[in-house]
Amino acid sequence: MATKVIVIGGGVAGMTVAHELAQRDGFEVVVYEQRAVPGGKARSIDAVGQETGVTGLPGEHGFRFFPGFYRHVTDTMSQIPFGPGSTVFDNLTQSTRVEIAQRGKRALVAPAQFPGSIGELLLALQAGWDYATQLGIPLADQLHFYDVLGKLLCACKARRFDEFENESWWQFSGAQQRSAGYRRYLADGLTRTLVAARAREMSARTGGYILLQLLQDMMRPGAEVDRVLNGPTSDVWINPWLSHIRDLGVDYRLGHRVEVIHSRGIEVTGVSGHQVAWPGQRVGSSFADRADYYVSAVPVEVMQSEIKLALKQRSPQLKNLDRLVYRWMNGIMFYLTEDLPLIHGHLIVIDSPWSLTAISQRQFWPGVDFSKFAAGKVNGILSVDISDWTTKGKYAAKGKPAETCTKPEIADEVWAQLKASLNGATEVLRDNMLFDWFLDPDIVSPNPRAADTNLEPLLVNTKGSWRYRPEAALPEVPNLFLASDYVRTYTDLATMEGANEAGRRAVNAILDATHSNATRCKLWKLHEPGGPFALGRLADRLIYAAS
Repeated sequence: MATKVIVIGGGVAGMTVAHELAQRDGFEVVVYEQRAVPGGKARSIDAVGQETGVTGLPGEHGFRFFPGFYRHVTDTMSQIPFGPGSTVFDNLTQSTRVEIAQRGKRALVAPAQFPGSIGELLLALQAGWDYATQLGIPLADQLHFYDVLGKLLCACKARRFDEFENESWWQFSGAQQRSAGYRRYLADGLTRTLVAARAREMSARTGGYILLQLLQDMMRPGAEVDRVLNGPTSDVWINPWLSHIRDLGVDYRLGHRVEVIHSRGIEVTGVSGHQVAWPGQRVGSSFADRADYYVSAVPVEVMQSEIKLALKQRSPQLKNLDRLVYRWMNGIMFYLTEDLPLIHGHLIVIDSPWSLTAISQRQFWPGVDFSKFAAGKVNGILSVDISDWTTKGKYAAKGKPAETCTKPEIADEVWAQLKASLNGATEVLRDNMLFDWFLDPDIVSPNPRAADTNLEPLLVNTKGSWRYRPEAALPEVPNLFLASDYVRTYTDLATMEGANEAGRRAVNAILDATHSNATRCKLWKLHEPGGPFALGRLADRLIYAAS
């Protein structure tokens, strides 16, 4: 008789659990996903223009970014068929440039990978020179930053977790005692790409070691450092994934919101909830289900307050979830009447009050027929992530943070911030090229007088939070497992990679609990450079143990 597993949540983590279990004999898997579409935050959206009402526009929760050090999620992608002889992994394409835009100054453009030609080498040298001379970072501060990197590279594991984990990246990097240029570009700026990360809050252990992963990727010849998808996420990844796991036998149920995890003693006995239409209105009958094992693959804020779980009182790890922090990070799409490639990669608007990063999508979507969007009126898409929702705006939203703005105010302010940094001697962004815009539908307004609400915020890494993060398996609850980006992972960030790794850890825990002979899911540690740095870590381990 098959072992039944109920998975609560059908995002990247939940789909990973279902995929991995379904590939192994002896498991019956049911997934409950409250949305009408699969994929959670990773899904695409059939957008409706907020000004024109045009339907069928391609929308995203935010642009997708697959650094070279991602191993877990890309391994799963390589197992999902996509047409004859190919997989979803083949839909990843390498960006070649990264640009740092700033008001009143020439943009900094650098290769997004190790230079593979004389032209790229010259570009890298120019970018290095500009970074050293144009950004107002004194030589002493630049040398100090190299010392910070060396300290990271040569620190032993115990020191990282005992010291670096409990210190913010801002403190660790010495930002407060350094120049304004150092604080902006090396302390704050380098954490901008680390999903919802803030230098003053993020642990030095996590921020530093993810930064080292990115730098190591850029130093490896031939490495694919910065990959993006070649089409809308659901089209080229999520929908093929759903089809594949259903073919494997997974019962994936859309529009079902689990509201209660029932228990008796220390064991989960079932789940119950209602059929819903997003954003959460009950539209159908209630449901209840039982299984041998249960996996919670929902975000931390859902586990904190939106699912009734009496077992919280019996499990210190579940109670500690209330100590974890989450914040807003969402995307807005600008649909343009003309294609505006900008840069073949990511654009970091370094001085934008709302910490904007962007990517021009069409150049990476060669197979997408743009003539079908708004009868051919949309010829370009600018996808923008808004990372800071608490700092006051400067233009349309002057004096108001994004979290209290109306949707039109957010759109106008983001567009103005982009223009302020991109437009100089040349007018790169013009108002007459803006056809329409679409804000992530997770931002909703309860009523016209209330501040907007974020239905899916993002976990943020804060110093010292590792102690509150649970393992995938809960010692006090033998048949409940956790698979979300708040689970302890090597990745240690709220990312698709972290969610996939957490899902794999939950599956391994279930295999252990059932004494299964099946092969365990593969897990990859973050890469540690060898040579003199390995000797440095060995020496530091001895010094730390003796101190």
